[in-house]
Amino acid sequence: MRRGSVLGLALALSIGSAHAAIPDGVEPVLAAPILANGQPAKDPVVLWQQNGAWVAEATTWQQLGVTLRPGEEGQDLTDQALGVTVAYNPQNATVQLTIPADRKPAQQLTRRGTPVSQVSPAIGGVLVNYNLATQIAGGQQATSLALDARTGGRWGVVSTTGQLNQSPNGFGMRRGMTAWQKDDLQRQRTWQAGDVYATPRIGPVALGGIRLAKDPAALDPLTPTWPVPTLGGIALDPGQVKVLSNQAEITRQDVKAGPFTVDSRNVALGASQTAVVVRDAYGRQTAVSTARLYVAPTLLRPGLSAWEIAAGQVREDENRYGTAGVSASWAKGVNDRWTIRAGGQVDENGKGNVTVGSTWAPGTWGVLDGEVGRSSDGGTRWAAAYDYRGPTFGLRLEHEENDGFWRLQIETALPIASRTQASVSYRPDRRFTLRGIYSAIDTGRSSLAFASLGVSANLGTAGQVSANVLKDLNGGDLQVSATYTYRFGSKASVGVRARQAPGQDALTTRATYRTEGGLRVAAEHTEGDQGSTQATADAMTRYGDARIMLDRYDGQTQVAANFSGAVFLDHRGVAFGRPAYASFAVVDVPGQAGVPVRVNGAPVGQTNKQGRVLVTDVPSLLPTTVSLKDKELPVGVEIGETEKQSVAPRQGGVRVTFPVLTQNARAFTLTGASIAPGTLASTPNEQAMVGYDGALYLEHPEPGMAVEVSDVCKAVLPSPLLGVDEVAKLRCN
Repeated sequence: MRRGSVLGLALALSIGSAHAAIPDGVEPVLAAPILANGQPAKDPVVLWQQNGAWVAEATTWQQLGVTLRPGEEGQDLTDQALGVTVAYNPQNATVQLTIPADRKPAQQLTRRGTPVSQVSPAIGGVLVNYNLATQIAGGQQATSLALDARTGGRWGVVSTTGQLNQSPNGFGMRRGMTAWQKDDLQRQRTWQAGDVYATPRIGPVALGGIRLAKDPAALDPLTPTWPVPTLGGIALDPGQVKVLSNQAEITRQDVKAGPFTVDSRNVALGASQTAVVVRDAYGRQTAVSTARLYVAPTLLRPGLSAWEIAAGQVREDENRYGTAGVSASWAKGVNDRWTIRAGGQVDENGKGNVTVGSTWAPGTWGVLDGEVGRSSDGGTRWAAAYDYRGPTFGLRLEHEENDGFWRLQIETALPIASRTQASVSYRPDRRFTLRGIYSAIDTGRSSLAFASLGVSANLGTAGQVSANVLKDLNGGDLQVSATYTYRFGSKASVGVRARQAPGQDALTTRATYRTEGGLRVAAEHTEGDQGSTQATADAMTRYGDARIMLDRYDGQTQVAANFSGAVFLDHRGVAFGRPAYASFAVVDVPGQAGVPVRVNGAPVGQTNKQGRVLVTDVPSLLPTTVSLKDKELPVGVEIGETEKQSVAPRQGGVRVTFPVLTQNARAFTLTGASIAPGTLASTPNEQAMVGYDGALYLEHPEPGMAVEVSDVCKAVLPSPLLGVDEVAKLRCN
């Protein structure tokens, strides 16, 4: 028997056993599917014809790229039922399908942010933020220096704050916060020791101790912690998909023909009307889906949890720590609409509390939040809140009751027996806003309640106007104010404010002006029960922010000034910059002064004489691009890379170094002979063209090297060579 007959018999036997549903007398077809690149696939498929239709098992259609619908699995399906077109070529035993758009596999268009897996190596050295302030009033002078020092490494970041004060009463020092912190990005956990804050929902408390927390919101900034709805549709032809939220475009991506899904992580928080629009190659647009969504950032997405546990002594003031205690809290997303939480506290005296609560989003009509608690001495607590945010309307209602409820807090903390807050806003367009607020607090010994109503309108080129009414519901006092501001472009503005209140009637006029160099000046004069005149000047420089103020009030003159900045010190040198409130970067271009540096495309400063610049506006835990431009480097300087990426740790810094590969290039001027521009000059290392007036640029000069100008003259380079920025004259004989 021939080999081909044996193979055919084996295939026939395998087909017959694997596809028992093939009717008797029907000849099955074994064919190779044609892939998108036009080549046949390695694994063949089995089909057969019955009553003029091509038939195959459901798994075969899936292998051919057809998407099945619920209820179609496990059946023999025809091409007619699926809406596909089968083209079989018996000559080469191949099969090719034309699949309708709604039967193609769904495309995942979402560009999901990946969790930060590793930050750049933490920089050594010390960063010090400082604020130097001085004041002269009534013939007396006082000065204050506030400091915030930080250093970091693979072991984490250590920070400490403090303040030195000088006054007519002498010198004094106030200690701030001192803490160590290390982030574990893989597990989204943070370790802290020193002065830490426990942050349960019932209220934060400062402790001298330790804190361990799982904080996905802070440690994974690229991924929303709240449930993100997924949108989708079917593109009949290749084109572009746009997602519109409240008529604003938030996403645009290319799409092939077929079903697709795209998440709506950039949809406006709160209620929104969302549309998915497909635009084909001819410019035709079709809204393939519309939906009303409600995105609640107070929820946790399903399965995500966040928790913290802190232990230590309550910090009563800057140098005294009191009762020892432990505080713990936990929250988890149950589903897209429900998040549960619990918490508890206990101190060294045996006092404690337990709270449980949940957040629920009932459809697209806002978020409900509730919490109950009980403390060991029989105290109780309950709280409820409702929050709705819409494109034009917003409403928030809150109320809490505490009846002898104990919590971990400082000795002088003011207990709250009850608290009620309500706020409503209406914004039909970007020009007009109406808002109302009601707030009432009862401590058991005193109470406060007030209501306010405010309105503001942007009149375009005619200016901006606002008005506010505030009523003290307990004391009966009424305050009314109105403000008008007119802007002269983006540099200058004038305004007037009228206020009527018991003992505080006033009319204030104000003018501001900002220069191109970053200097801002302002003057203000108030007529009324508390008249005053004030002038200020603010300047933002590459080395810090400065402010000076002159104030005339109640017959006395006061002068105040302050300067805020930052300095970084390590074994490589010093760099000054503006205050670093979060993360920072030190960019080094060794030995190259005056080189402009950009972060994410925006200019941030120039290198100093040592070739470094301190960048203090670097985002934490986000990819940051630091770049230079070749054309802005000094003549003759080459660097291997002009762009680098880094990820700065929280509160820490990174070093970005651009090593200088060569800086040997020099410029010369040939004298003593008439040399036509374009004449070739040669050295043992290179060849170069002579320019006008004998100008010669050599990339690889060496001291004492000979230069030969073709058929004209010869010269010798000086030894040693002059500096990079100097142009040496060469006598060419």
